[in-house]
Amino acid sequence: MNKVKPWHRSVLVLVSLYLLTGCAGKAPVNPSGAAIEKTLKDAEKDARSGNEAKAVKEIDAAEQALIKEDKQKPYPIPNKQWSGEDAKAHADSDAIKELNRAKRDAKAKRAGDSADELKKALKDVEIKEGN
Repeated sequence: MNKVKPWHRSVLVLVSLYLLTGCAGKAPVNPSGAAIEKTLKDAEKDARSGNEAKAVKEIDAAEQALIKEDKQKPYPIPNKQWSGEDAKAHADSDAIKELNRAKRDAKAKRAGDSADELKKALKDVEIKEGN
């Protein structure tokens, strides 16, 4: 009988884990404005080309990154301004609404509508980031 030595077993396990990490799904989007904007541009391009399934995945990733960014850097509650709301906070909530509409349209196989909603969300993210 061939018995596997304990250190061989650990090497085998480590190699297996290393190989499995290459098979994992796409890494989550970095919660920074530039990464979110790039993901939204990719999603818009995929939606325009008719690849709705990939666009939905990218929309989900961008939405999760926006939420994570908001948790890391919440908007302070300022004193009441003359103009009313904080424009960046308003753009942030609009971006999430547009992403939800884009996801709904992509799942319904309306690629053009989804791409238009993504373009609006991208503008809202740019406003939010102050670009």
